[in-house]
Amino acid sequence: MMKKQEYNDYFLSGAVLIGLSALVIVVALVTGRGDMTGAVLVVSGIACFVGGLFVLTLSKGEPVDPAYVGILPAAGTINLSRVASDLGLMGDGIYIPQKGGSPSVLQLVPAGSFEGADLKGDFSFATEKGSTGLVMIPQGLPLLEQIRRDAGLVVPSSEPKVLASIKEVCSDILEIAESTTAVRSGESIVVRLDRYRLFSGCNAVRAESPKCCTMIGCPVCSLIACMLAEGLGRPCTLSRTEADEKNKQLTLIYTFADAS
Repeated sequence: MMKKQEYNDYFLSGAVLIGLSALVIVVALVTGRGDMTGAVLVVSGIACFVGGLFVLTLSKGEPVDPAYVGILPAAGTINLSRVASDLGLMGDGIYIPQKGGSPSVLQLVPAGSFEGADLKGDFSFATEKGSTGLVMIPQGLPLLEQIRRDAGLVVPSSEPKVLASIKEVCSDILEIAESTTAVRSGESIVVRLDRYRLFSGCNAVRAESPKCCTMIGCPVCSLIACMLAEGLGRPCTLSRTEADEKNKQLTLIYTFADAS
């Protein structure tokens, strides 16, 4: 048996307005005043009825359940992590800005310590000193490019503005979190997504291994890393994730991976 769709706020508001209109009109008819007060009640009831119908037209709900959307990229993240592990790569993914190039950010899963990298976007493997590892387009980069086209996003170059932009993208543009905080904590950037709507994907990936998150990253985690790397012009990595399933809260901790 399929689960029934829950009523949303639009449906409930519309139902209340229509119910109120019926109550007001019944009161006007029962009292039978026939004066200005009665006329006002009738007009008010009709207005509530029309308003209720209008609100009900907005009550269709979301076209796709976020739980389904969240699970879509899970297999890709897991499979890429398995490929990297089978190649003997165990480092966390490093998001490296490309000066004046396209793509604007590339991701390196290093074979050893990071010593700086001159990556080539048309090769999947980097073998030069300091950049040995697997090279890929970050999973969040296509999403970032789409936001640029649709919302006119320009990634700022100062840290406070980048953090403010991350909050705007997650909560206002994508609406994947009820609220978003992005702050500096020591040497790290901490991003917290409250009531994260795509939590189903986190559960699936973390069930395989939390290493999948830091090595490859889902599109949302990757998107934030791309914004940090591009905006601040510094390689960064997602070093740790913390998931609170009860409250649907996701905490992402990013560090900068400048060459030593």
